Amino acid sequence: IFTLYSKSLPLDLACRVWDVFCRDGEQFLFRTALGLLKLFEDILTHMDFIHIAQFLTRLPEDLPAEELFASIATVQMQSRNKKWAQVLTALQKDSREMEKGSPSLRH
Repeated sequence: IFTLYSKSLPLDLACRVWDVFCRDGEQFLFRTALGLLKLFEDILTHMDFIHIAQFLTRLPEDLPAEELFASIATVQMQSRNKKWAQVLTALQKDSREMEKGSPSLRH
């Protein structure tokens, strides 16, 4: 994962993507992938698999950052991990209560 986009995007764009990834988390990497596919949709739909793979491996050097980030911004994702986050919060709460010696959690 640490090399994702570092070879396919121009270096300045790859650095910007990684900056936002560090701020927003891994969901941004998926949004970036979908944004790239959306941005180049018209080109990609006319290519065969081999040419698509070659194109996505090395994207155009003159790709404007504003266009890429505008395309990424249009990608909306829903987090399906809300239940997991709720479970994690409950486990953390239980753990804190056990550390305090809560009688309701001792067996």
